[in-house]
Amino acid sequence: MNVANPVPVQQTPLRAEMIRKAIHAAVALTPVAYAFSWISHSALIVVLLVASGIALAIEFFRRMVPSIRLRFNSVFGMLLRPRERSHITGATWLALSCLVVVVLLPRQAAIAALWCATAGDTSAAVIGRVIGPAGGGRKTFVGSAAFFAIAVAGTIYLAAFPPLSAMTIGLIAMVAERYAGRIDDNVVVAVVSGATAWGLS
Repeated sequence: MNVANPVPVQQTPLRAEMIRKAIHAAVALTPVAYAFSWISHSALIVVLLVASGIALAIEFFRRMVPSIRLRFNSVFGMLLRPRERSHITGATWLALSCLVVVVLLPRQAAIAALWCATAGDTSAAVIGRVIGPAGGGRKTFVGSAAFFAIAVAGTIYLAAFPPLSAMTIGLIAMVAERYAGRIDDNVVVAVVSGATAWGLS
């Protein structure tokens, strides 16, 4: 039995996931800034429009121009999941989802959706990978529990939802994240949590 191989094989995906989620966590400042009025609604839309435009431009050129694709893969290849090498990346979906949420939803519901899609998803991945069962799949029950706790806390303190409403939003968002299937979970969580928050606001 070869016991040397499992260590690097496991460490590389974990390191990549931590870097991905560090970026994801930085985006979680968006609902915080929006909630505390550090950024206006119109300014936030401009920021997200620019971010989405840049992301879509990168997606286009890395498909159409081989040299750009090679450069992109050499710089970000470690952070890409296998599917993202030939499909839209999670970062692009996140930017687009945040933009749609801010444009279409009332402020309170948008903050809840943004928080669930950024901080909730980050906590699920980080906690699930760090203290979840070794050798398990990408989605773990430990991660889902972390998602729920973080989602509820932010929905209460940032979006000012009552505890019962916040738990409902957190639960539905957690289920959506866990069972997103082939659809990018950034999209699923933002849409489902946003729609739920809108219905409860």
